[in-house]
Amino acid sequence: MLRTLAGILALLLAGISPAGAQALEGDAAAIAAIDRMIERLGGKEFWSGARSLYLEYHGWRTDPNEPVVERAWRDLQEPYQHVIFEGRSFETKFSMTPKASWLTRVTGQRRFTEEEHAVNLDFWNYDFYTIIRSLAAADERITVKTSEDGRILITGPAGADWGWFEIDGTGQPIRWGAPDGDDALEYLYGPVKSFGNVNFPAWGTARDGFWRFEYVVVDVSRDPIPVTLKAPKR
Repeated sequence: MLRTLAGILALLLAGISPAGAQALEGDAAAIAAIDRMIERLGGKEFWSGARSLYLEYHGWRTDPNEPVVERAWRDLQEPYQHVIFEGRSFETKFSMTPKASWLTRVTGQRRFTEEEHAVNLDFWNYDFYTIIRSLAAADERITVKTSEDGRILITGPAGADWGWFEIDGTGQPIRWGAPDGDDALEYLYGPVKSFGNVNFPAWGTARDGFWRFEYVVVDVSRDPIPVTLKAPKR
């Protein structure tokens, strides 16, 4: 009797997912491709528990035509960001909180309008970095499916377009694209390499080449970004 009860209990427990665990929604091929990518980049447990990401890029922009160093603190669970672009002729900072986003230049600060801020908040949901964490965590707002050309399409709430990935057979992201307000972004990424506790593409470039860069530092943390952000007055 005890053995029978134990067997029944084991069968019941086998159908129960661990606390907080859930499966990504979508077709089998798309889910398998996303799983390969997350595993290649460091693993589902690692990325689903990530809170923030610090990045340093060394690159070249075409407007203006000069080298640029970018440093970025990005929260992966809440819309907080602080990004610094340093070139030979300029320094620009972009900052965002749930309530506001703004630019800081040597000439002063400009707070985005409410409409512009809404676009920034929307894009944060499916930004390249945010969406990796959300896919690893099987965000219940997301559905993935395979397109006819093999891309993995990501759909958000109410059928919203949350971008797409092209992923190779080893799980490396080759291309990523997403809407950005009235525009569309598309980036090509280089082979994945180790950055300490995480794997990430070695380099990336916009489709039109206006921003070409190498990742120098990729540091994933379970802590919020260590930057205090205070929006300028309207």
